[in-house]
Amino acid sequence: MNTTTRDAVAARTRMVGRLTSDGALRDPEWIEAFRAIPRELFVPRFYSQTITGRWSAVDDTDPDYIEKVYEVTSLVTQLDGDDNRWDAARDEPQTGAPTSSSSDPALMATMLEALDASEGDRVLEVGTGTGYNAALMAHRLGADHVTSIEVDETLAAAARRRLHRLGYWPTVVTGDGAAGVPGGGPFDRIIATASAPAVPPAWLAQTATGGKILLNLYSQLGGGALLLLTVTGPDHAEGHILSAPGSFMPLRAHQPSSTTQERLRVALHDGDAERTRTDVPGEIIHHPDAGLFIGLIVRDVAWIGFTPEGGDPQQWLLAADGSWAMRDHQDGVEQQGRRSIWDEIAIGYQTWERLGRPTRGRLGITVTPGHHQLWLDTPDHEITELPR
Repeated sequence: MNTTTRDAVAARTRMVGRLTSDGALRDPEWIEAFRAIPRELFVPRFYSQTITGRWSAVDDTDPDYIEKVYEVTSLVTQLDGDDNRWDAARDEPQTGAPTSSSSDPALMATMLEALDASEGDRVLEVGTGTGYNAALMAHRLGADHVTSIEVDETLAAAARRRLHRLGYWPTVVTGDGAAGVPGGGPFDRIIATASAPAVPPAWLAQTATGGKILLNLYSQLGGGALLLLTVTGPDHAEGHILSAPGSFMPLRAHQPSSTTQERLRVALHDGDAERTRTDVPGEIIHHPDAGLFIGLIVRDVAWIGFTPEGGDPQQWLLAADGSWAMRDHQDGVEQQGRRSIWDEIAIGYQTWERLGRPTRGRLGITVTPGHHQLWLDTPDHEITELPR
């Protein structure tokens, strides 16, 4: 065993030790899978964000590469859907939006354990990415029971090569993950490492009755809602939100129509709006429970902190339709557009308070065609239908 291999094994052992001590990994068979699969094979290079917000290139020429690969964090592996950005980033840090990554191992472990798949279960992974998660599942469940779909053919091809190098031959296909794999089911489990604002109907149709679907229900406000559903029929599923948060990049078919910065630039050129006061704390959208609740019912709204030159910090909430709200440090609020966004935030917060400030794990969702019904504790305690 050469020095590099010894360093990698030692770093992997430390990572697994951290995952087990933190409680993300408990199942002995998943622990063994994380010990066996080399993350460095699936992440030979990645981007590291600088203090200026740009992205610099990291690969095995970096003396700390192995230690960085085994940090318990996500690693960005693609910018703007363009693998050619890598060459430019080697020369100088680049701007760009992440479009693929190797997920945080703690989040991967949490989701794999929650999925509760066992030997013999057929699993569909939506979002192959680097192939690391597919390798873990192939090791634990058997490669012939794992199917993975990736929208980017370049990423899919690279993942296949890495999986084959380890001797795993799961089915890796290229296509829109929202459509699942027509003709490939029924699956006993579907796990999505890309988020969606609603559960795609194809996933329900391709999951066997009694099977499970685990996904991050996407909200631009955040909240990290990990929804674990049990499918009770071809068009019906229900389940709770996990107590642990987790978020992913949205499926490319569901990317926001405009960036937060673009929305802010438009809002800053709008005329003055009437100023009112609010008793709702601005930081509530970041609360682990209230923020998730608000993010579920206030959709298509992003947030950003902004400090005008010579001014005080402001919190901006920006909708896809051009509506906006701004909250300043003195509890003043301005809002403009078709939607009164801060009023929506306030209603969400007040509803959460009225319900007794429920923790995220008490919330659940029933999915039927065209509808997502939010409930508290049990499906018969309905709260509201989620906007689509």
